Amino acid sequence: MKRILAGITPSGDGTLHIGNYLGAVRQFVDLAKTHERFLMVADLHALTTINGKEILKKNTETLIVSELALLGDLEGIVFFRQSDVPMHTELTWILNNVTPMGLLKRAHAYKDKLAKDTTLDEINLGLFNYPILMAADILLYKPNDVPVGRDQKQHIEITRDIAERFNKTFKSQVFPLPNPYIPEEVAVVMGTDGKRKMSKSLGNIISIFEDEEVIKKQVMNTYTDPTRIHADDPGHVEGNMVFTYLNFFGENQKTEELKNFYKEGKVADVEVKEYLYESLM
Repeated sequence: MKRILAGITPSGDGTLHIGNYLGAVRQFVDLAKTHERFLMVADLHALTTINGKEILKKNTETLIVSELALLGDLEGIVFFRQSDVPMHTELTWILNNVTPMGLLKRAHAYKDKLAKDTTLDEINLGLFNYPILMAADILLYKPNDVPVGRDQKQHIEITRDIAERFNKTFKSQVFPLPNPYIPEEVAVVMGTDGKRKMSKSLGNIISIFEDEEVIKKQVMNTYTDPTRIHADDPGHVEGNMVFTYLNFFGENQKTEELKNFYKEGKVADVEVKEYLYESLM
């Protein structure tokens, strides 16, 4: 049987949004019959942005509770907290010694930080070294597949590079090379603004465990068709984030019916959004 590993970092307040669910959690339900499943709460990775002990503890606990609620049945899933397994940091140190700095300088997170007028002296070593800890997270469990978004594919490429360097240095085949698992339909889960990937830091999310009024407001603010001025104008469903989300959460027949009505100008945006809200709840 194949093996899959995924990790979610307790960033922000530790709560999950539908992008987290579609991009990682749902894979563990879908792949139950074909894969051994390892799911990690990546609390060590959160240290690059969170310095307070109590904040990290609260965020981690919130994330664990959220994941348990979504997964329901944990049978067949190895669910663990990264910091409880010291081999993650031990392997990171070993991999440090076969990884050239040039490889890390090409990492997107590091380059993005530099591009935001941040000087080298302001970047902590944890952020620079982040890809090696991620490689250790993955290689430690020797998974065949790692679910990531298209924008995170580089992490797997770096991990494969590090594994090859280790195997070559020690003339062994200790680490098999993992593959990115990127279902096309969730390769990038766009946010409610229709412009950027769904992210808590960008404020373009639909939450999962928030108050109903908060979720309803997020749904009602979701990007639709900017060219549609009146409710009886024919509308576009392509690129319309409400219909994008309904493809995952709506009932198939009802969603297709609404798409046809929308294209014919027979249903208003608010009605479609109301149905998305009902489908999520």
